[in-house]
Amino acid sequence: MNKNDYILNAVIAECEKHLKRMDSAYTKLSPSLPIKPETVNSLSDDEVEHIDQFIYRFSKLQDAIGKKLFTTLLSVLGEDTDNKSLLDIFNRLEQLEIIEDYDTWKELRDIRNELVHEYEEDAVKNSEMLNLLLDGKFKLAKYFDDIIKYVNEKKKNNNQ
Repeated sequence: MNKNDYILNAVIAECEKHLKRMDSAYTKLSPSLPIKPETVNSLSDDEVEHIDQFIYRFSKLQDAIGKKLFTTLLSVLGEDTDNKSLLDIFNRLEQLEIIEDYDTWKELRDIRNELVHEYEEDAVKNSEMLNLLLDGKFKLAKYFDDIIKYVNEKKKNNNQ
């Protein structure tokens, strides 16, 4: 196994950890979903902890995918990622038909960033943003799943 493959495996393991913990927080929140504006300020301490854990792991997963997994995968494929913006990297992955839909990625990032900065100030807005982010977990997981599917297919083809 070469260095890039080793790094790719380590980044995949990191993403899997964040995804597992994000899923766990989501499962614990499920009975309270969707979060309503009238209840957002009266959530139990456990519910707030699960929301905090979800937001934290969502953020960590999105960062790990965007800053590490995308670039590492392109490096494994022999692509130059030095001095490339996330948009350039994303566009290249789209050209290779590994992932799709930068607009959804950016929307999830914007929602996440807005929640981090305004988490408890406006109940209506925050319940809406929380629900969008909670629903966004499936979209974020799809980016990871698409890459895993590509990596596994590549390994399978290389072993034939």
